[in-house]
Amino acid sequence: MGANDAIRVNAEPVDAFFVAEQIAAQAKNGGYDIILTGRESIDYNGGLVCGLVGELMGIPSINVVTKIEVEGTNGKFTRDIDGGRQEVTAAMPFIASAQKDLVEPRIPNMRGIMGARTKPLNVVEPVGDNKGVHFANYELPPAKAGCKMIPADNAGELIELLHNEAKVI
Repeated sequence: MGANDAIRVNAEPVDAFFVAEQIAAQAKNGGYDIILTGRESIDYNGGLVCGLVGELMGIPSINVVTKIEVEGTNGKFTRDIDGGRQEVTAAMPFIASAQKDLVEPRIPNMRGIMGARTKPLNVVEPVGDNKGVHFANYELPPAKAGCKMIPADNAGELIELLHNEAKVI
């Protein structure tokens, strides 16, 4: 909504590093000041892409941003943390992962939808070899043993089992 052009990498993402590598390559070529990513959906819900792109490009990365204010060549961010919110400042260029409170989603009108068809879509081939992570196989964890019931008045037996069988004490 409101974009002048778009870039699509002609590849199937396999892991967060591959996605970050593609975004970083395009962002370096484009010379962007502000890069926004989603919080976690583009990397199989890992939440890694923002930090990886920042590292690959050598720029600040700020996670779970709920508010951005640009003042000159700096960005001032509000982000969610455990127990509250935090204010962070970083110089441009930077990358930030957007939390749901960052913008109010809008449904585009018909004129916008029709106009989007005339906007250029630049399809590029992926960089790198796409060989970051390989999965050999998947297996279920071993089944857990049955639960042993110990009478409440028999603490000695419980201690013996924890010491000799479970080996936790």
